[in-house]
This record gives sequence, structure tokens and C-alpha cells, in this order.
Amino acid sequence: MSLTANKIPFAIAVLSLWFASALAAQTYAWKTFSSASDGFRAEFPTEPDLSKTSLPGSGERYELRSYTAESGSTALSVAVCDYGAKGVSGNPEQLLANAEQGSLDHVAAHLVSEERIVLRQPPAIPNRAIAFEAESDELHFSVHMVLAGGVLYQAMVTTPRQERSTDGVRFLESFSLLPRTPAVASPTAMALDWKPYPYPADGFSASFPSQPKVQKQDILTDAGKFEMRTYDSEQGSAEFIAAVCDYGQTAQGKDPDTLIANAEKGAVNNLKAHLVSERSLRLGTDKGVEFEADSDTSHLGARIYLAGSVLYQMIVASPLNAPPDDTARFLDSFQLLPTHVAR
Repeated sequence: MSLTANKIPFAIAVLSLWFASALAAQTYAWKTFSSASDGFRAEFPTEPDLSKTSLPGSGERYELRSYTAESGSTALSVAVCDYGAKGVSGNPEQLLANAEQGSLDHVAAHLVSEERIVLRQPPAIPNRAIAFEAESDELHFSVHMVLAGGVLYQAMVTTPRQERSTDGVRFLESFSLLPRTPAVASPTAMALDWKPYPYPADGFSASFPSQPKVQKQDILTDAGKFEMRTYDSEQGSAEFIAAVCDYGQTAQGKDPDTLIANAEKGAVNNLKAHLVSERSLRLGTDKGVEFEADSDTSHLGARIYLAGSVLYQMIVASPLNAPPDDTARFLDSFQLLPTHVAR
């Protein structure tokens, strides 16, 4: 039982959105939206929502900013990722190819068509670009992917597979580049607020640098399928993760040391890493292990506990040779709550 991390080197993660009902009766006031800090403009039917996520790549992390709006059963989005010096010095054709393949893999889609394009709208900004169509089992994707000055842009139209959208054509044709004016974040906006976040339903509390994102996923093991819930918060290039998985009746009669050792082995193998150090732990009467592991590009500091039938993993993932100063702070903050019931 282990936590896996998706690695998408120099590839932009695409949005895979499905809208079950068409809103044909709804009217939209199309307007031109522009972002000086991200260097683009495009027409949207409504004010786009901005979301930010962190992507791993080549031992570093990059912020992906996605601007998304809906038009009936169509999703329109512009995603922006600045690769900095690596993007400027890298082979542009290879970067675009990697990004395209990463997008296809991310949504389990296959390529339908592809052509090289160049955005020539004024002001003239040097760029390389490709336009491609792709399909998954349920969705169709029309994409313009552009690399300019180390920044990767992805303008994308997502529709149900058998539909095509005139709004999508309008959106893609409206996308153009602007001179970038990097935004300067205020110290207040960048401040992190370490504090405990209790999760009674999962029976634990831990301190994070910011409100953690909660995700659920089913994982398959030799003992069957189990739901894993993860709580993820970022600080700089490091991720602070708590993961919870209840083995239920499957854990009864099993050796706790074996279950913990299997979880540790899974975490190390998933990172394609080697064990650097480990020691046995106890949290009250519950057994656990603390360990560190290194891969070619990443470092992992973790503690794993088995409380009754529930496996808890506390993980700090960071670039190799750059563990965050708050590693111990995070790991030491883990507590079981009175709501925890050993099953």
C-alpha cells in the first residue's frame, strides 16, 4: 500500500471535463479576457475561473495556471506554465512534443490530427506552436499548444466525443500572445500559515503550511480494492502529504510489522528510490516506521503508522538534496484523534 505521484516532465496537464447536460438555452456575453502577467488574451463566453496546481518535472516543480469557462457542453481553457531558464534553453521541438504526449497520456486519448502553426498576431512574439485534435472514449479535444520565451501555453476546447462546437472555433481563433508583465506577489500573499488541520472522519490531525487539497482514489492490492484519501499541501518545491487507507477486515489476523513493511517498500519502489535510513516507531501502542529514501531527482521523508486497521502515511517529497526545514515540524505534528476507532 503506497502513495503514487504522477511525474509529467515538461508536459502540461490538460483538463478533462465532462458536462452531462447541455445548456443550450443559456446565453453568454462573449468578452475578450487578457492576462498581462501570463501574456495572453482570448475570448470567453463568461469570466474564466482561475485554478493553480503544481507540476513535477526534471527534479523541479512548476506552477500551472488554468483559466476555464463553459459554453453549454463545451469547456474552454487556457493553461499556462513557465519553465523559466530550462524552457528558454531547451529544444523547442522536443518540449512541444513532450508536452503534447504528456497531454495525451494524461487523458488517455489518441491523436487524430496534427499540424505545425505559428501565431502571427501583433505584437509579433517569437513562438513555436502545434494544433492537434485528440479523442478519448468519451471526449474530443481541440488544442493549440504554443511555446514562447520558455512559457508553454495550451488553448483547449473539450467537448463530448460526437459533438463539435462553433464556440470552440471562435475561442481558438481568438487566442493570441501578449508581452508579459510578471506579477510581483506581495509578502502578505506569499505568507504561509502553518496550523493544525483536524480530520475527525479519518481520525487524525496534522499541521500543514496551507489548507490541504483532499483527493480520493481507489487502489488495487493483492487483498482487493481500497479507497485512499490524501491531504496535500505545498511549500515552495516541497509537498506535505498525509494519506489514509482503511484495510478493514482484511487487516485482522495480519502481522502489523508486515503490513507496515509492505507499505514502506511500496512507497520506495513507486519513487524508484533506494532506502537511505529507517527506524521503528511507536505512537502510543500503535506501531510505525520512519524512513528516508532518494531517487535520482527526489527525496522522500516519511512516517507510516498502523492504527487498528487504518494505515496512515505522512510524507514529505522534495527535490534531491533539498529537504525542507519544516520536515520534522510536519512529521511531528501527526496525532490520532479520539474519533479514531480501531476496526
